[in-house]
Amino acid sequence: MRTVISKKCVITLLFCCCFVYGHTVSAHEGHSHEAVITIGKKTVVHLQSILSAYQDVHTHLVKKDLNGISDIAQKLSDAARQAIQSESNGAGRHMMEHVLAGAEDLKKAKSVQEAQKAFASISDALLPFFKSWPNQLKRNELKMCQCKHDGHCWLQPQNCASACPHSADQGKLCTEIEEVK
Repeated sequence: MRTVISKKCVITLLFCCCFVYGHTVSAHEGHSHEAVITIGKKTVVHLQSILSAYQDVHTHLVKKDLNGISDIAQKLSDAARQAIQSESNGAGRHMMEHVLAGAEDLKKAKSVQEAQKAFASISDALLPFFKSWPNQLKRNELKMCQCKHDGHCWLQPQNCASACPHSADQGKLCTEIEEVK
């Protein structure tokens, strides 16, 4: 009984430390993997808002529907700005700055291809966090998918069938999608 309680206490303590003192993960692609992204507890709520808007963008891109995407991009921008304000200078803030840049590009998108490019840049900023912390995929009920055809990766809800937001042909859905473990 004492061993079981001790193990539960250690697991609970480790879990709490991750959220009280922040997360440490590798930098996003294209930057030094020696850099560490630390996301503070205050930023987690903004990350949740980013992920919610991100999923809305994914849904629109799967349907090749730009109607309302500018409003969703504004929500993404707002959440990224708040995340930047809650982060001190460092890799976590840098990651959120890349999310903001992608959201700003998304607001300006005049075509599905431009929106897809902006969405890919946002994904590229976020994915390393989830690659390093797969427990956060589960916690946020997400899965990481990759299109075998073009190599793009993205996040989407675990409970939804995989759907590629990067497919070029509106009438044809990409069927070469794998879940990245």
